[in-house]
Amino acid sequence: MCLEYFHSPQRSRTTISGSLIRPREAQDSTAFEPNLSPEVIRLPQHYRVYNQAYPHFITSTIIYWIPVFCRDDYFRILADSLTYCSTNRGLRIHGYVIMANHFHAICSQVDAALSDVVRDMKKYTSRLISAKLEEDGRALWLAPMRKAGAATGGARVWDEAFHPEQIESKPFFEQKLTYLHDNPVRAGYVLDPCDWKYSSARFYYREETSLVPITPVEW
Repeated sequence: MCLEYFHSPQRSRTTISGSLIRPREAQDSTAFEPNLSPEVIRLPQHYRVYNQAYPHFITSTIIYWIPVFCRDDYFRILADSLTYCSTNRGLRIHGYVIMANHFHAICSQVDAALSDVVRDMKKYTSRLISAKLEEDGRALWLAPMRKAGAATGGARVWDEAFHPEQIESKPFFEQKLTYLHDNPVRAGYVLDPCDWKYSSARFYYREETSLVPITPVEW
């Protein structure tokens, strides 16, 4: 499966030096100086973020692994939301891939509020995805989502967890970046990671623009 590739403007570069992450063009300002205290964000144990200032490898899965990302318009819901969060919510996306029923990303947030942004993005895309499924008459997919979200009166599209893994070194970053880019190849969708337009592979391997704005990391 290989659809037309879309372009979008790129973002600033992020530098990681010791315990401080700062955009290159903000080195003479105080716009990005995250609090690096070891305070634990009070979230359920299975998706606890211990230091919001660092980049994290995250994984979010559609409930029951339902393959909702089956057409470009469904992929676009998530891609557009990631782009919005990059432009308006301080989300720095260092790499990503969107698959049929989940997505991986390496990301950080300028105000050390990664958990909040991811939570809000998932809530927003849940509404759009469930509305799109209803519009398309996908009752078999909607039924379990509505059952799972009965307590809140809506459809629960995403699994609650996003399984963050803190990234503190260049080798670990490169390992996770390769892993996410290789997802479509392992799934048998494409032979070359760059042929999957819903990832940052072309940005890194061909120096082309990405569907979602990418912020490179300098170590």
